[in-house]
Amino acid sequence: MTQAKFDTTFKTHYLRPKHWGSWFLLFLLFIFSYIPVRLRDRFAGFIASKIYSKKFLNKRKKIAFINIGLCFPEYTEQQKDELMQKNIRALSQIALSLGELAFRSRRHILNRVNVMGEQHIIEAERAGQSIIFLGPHCYGLDYAGIGAINAAGYSLSSMFKDYNDPIFDWFVTRYRTRFIGLTGRGTLYHRSAGFKPVLKDLRNKIHFYYLPDEDHGRENSLFTSFYATQKATLPVLGRLTKLGRAVVIPFYTSYNEKTAQYDVFFHAPLEGLASGDELQDTQIMSAAIERLIDEDRSQYMWSLKLLKTRPEEGLDIYK
Repeated sequence: MTQAKFDTTFKTHYLRPKHWGSWFLLFLLFIFSYIPVRLRDRFAGFIASKIYSKKFLNKRKKIAFINIGLCFPEYTEQQKDELMQKNIRALSQIALSLGELAFRSRRHILNRVNVMGEQHIIEAERAGQSIIFLGPHCYGLDYAGIGAINAAGYSLSSMFKDYNDPIFDWFVTRYRTRFIGLTGRGTLYHRSAGFKPVLKDLRNKIHFYYLPDEDHGRENSLFTSFYATQKATLPVLGRLTKLGRAVVIPFYTSYNEKTAQYDVFFHAPLEGLASGDELQDTQIMSAAIERLIDEDRSQYMWSLKLLKTRPEEGLDIYK
C-alpha cells in the first residue's frame, strides 16, 4: 500500500551505478546554483536559441501550438512561434536555477522572489483562515511554493506525482519540504493519497498548494470554458473550500529576466465558491486560472496535454 507522505530519507541503494547519470545531473544543478544569475541566464538563453529548432522539441511544440491555437484562435503562426521561443527560453533559465532551492541559503532564496499581494495571505491568517493557494502549471511554480510561501514562514502542504526516478523524487521532495521546519506544519503527499489528508491539514490551519489545471479524464471532470475552448476540469475546489473551511488565493509565478527575480503574484481571494453548484464553482476557478496565466502567457506549460479530453467523444487533437 502506498504511503500518503513522501519518504525523504536517503537510501543506500540510491548510490548504485544505474543512478549515476541522475547524480551527475544533480551535480550540474549544484554548480549552476553558484554561478552568477545573469551569466547563467545568458548561457541558458543561448542554449534555448540553439535547441528551439531541434527535432527532439518537435512533439512538445506541436502540443503547445495546438493548445495555443484552440485557446487563442486569433494568434497567427508567427505569434505562436514567438510565444514558444519565449517559453523555451524561460524554461531553460528556470531549469538551471532549480539547484538554488536545494543548495542555497534561505536568505538567498527569499532575495530571488519579488512578492506582490502578500497582504491577502496576511489578512487570511489574521482571520484564522486556512488557505488554498490556487495556481496553474507555470515553470516557476517551485519558487512560489518554496520561496514566497514556505521560506517566508507560512505553513504548506502539497501533492506531488512521482518522476519514476528515485533520485529525482528524493531530490525534489527534499527541497520542497526543506523549510517546513520553520513552522513545523505541512508535508508533501503522493497524489494517489487523495484529498483526505489535505482536508485534515486545512482544518488544522495548514495551507495547501493546489495545481488543478491538468486533464484527469472525462469520468472525473466537468467541461468549463477555458479561453476560446472547453476544458475537462476536476470539480473539487468548491468542496475543498467548504469542507476545509478555507479561503482560495490564486497565484502565479513568472521569471523576470530583467530583474533576475521571480515575480510571484497573489490575487485577491476568490468569491462565490462553495455555492453547492459544482459547475459554477469550477467555472469560477477556470476564470481565475485564465487571469493568472494572463500575467505571463509565455511561461505557462502549454506543452502539457491540457485539452486531451474533448466534448466530442473519440476526438484526439494531439494525433
